[in-house]
Amino acid sequence: MYTLLNNLRMKHLTLLLLFIVFPVCSSGQFTEGQNFCNESIDAGYFPILNHDKYILWSDTYYTEVNNGPKEIKGKVYTEFIQKWKTGNSHKLYLREENGVVYQFEECCDEETVRYDEKFDKGHIWNTASGHAQYKILSFTGTLSTPFCEYENLLVIEADLKDGIFQFYYLKGHGYVGATIEGKTISCVTPTLKKQ
Repeated sequence: MYTLLNNLRMKHLTLLLLFIVFPVCSSGQFTEGQNFCNESIDAGYFPILNHDKYILWSDTYYTEVNNGPKEIKGKVYTEFIQKWKTGNSHKLYLREENGVVYQFEECCDEETVRYDEKFDKGHIWNTASGHAQYKILSFTGTLSTPFCEYENLLVIEADLKDGIFQFYYLKGHGYVGATIEGKTISCVTPTLKKQ
C-alpha cells in the first residue's frame, strides 16, 4: 500500500490532496460541545474551518491552515495552506456560492466545481484541468480510523491517473479520511505530535 502511494508523482498527489483537504459549504469551526468524531447535523459536509486541521497520509502528515480571504479575478476565495512534514507547502483557493463550492485551479486559470449540495448519489463530474473525475458513491458511508468509528459519511470516489480513491466527509467537519482498495490510507487526527 505504501509503495503505491510513495510512487505517486507529486503533481497528482497535490491534485488529490487539494480535492480532499479543503471542502467548504459554510463557515464553521468546532462549537462548544462538538465532538471530533460526531457529525453536526445542522452543518454541511464542506465547512470552512477556522482552526488548523491535522491529516495523516500514508507514512507522512500535513497541517491545513485557513490563511484568510484572497481576491482572484474579481471573486473572493478562502486561501488554505497545506504544510507538509517535509517542509513543502501547497495553496488551495475555495469559495461557496448558493450551495456550490468552487475551487480556483491555477493550472487552468478557471474554477472547478468541488461539490454542489444538490448532487445526488451517482452524480459524476470532472475537474477543469481534466486530471480527475469524481463520483458521489454514498451519503451513508462508514469509515474506521484509529481515532473514530464514523457513520453517515459522504463518500466521493476520485478516479485519478494513479489510482481510484474514496474520500470521506463528515457533516460539520469536512474531510475525515481516505481509502484505496478498501484500506484506510489517510485520516484526520485531533492532535499532531511532530516527529
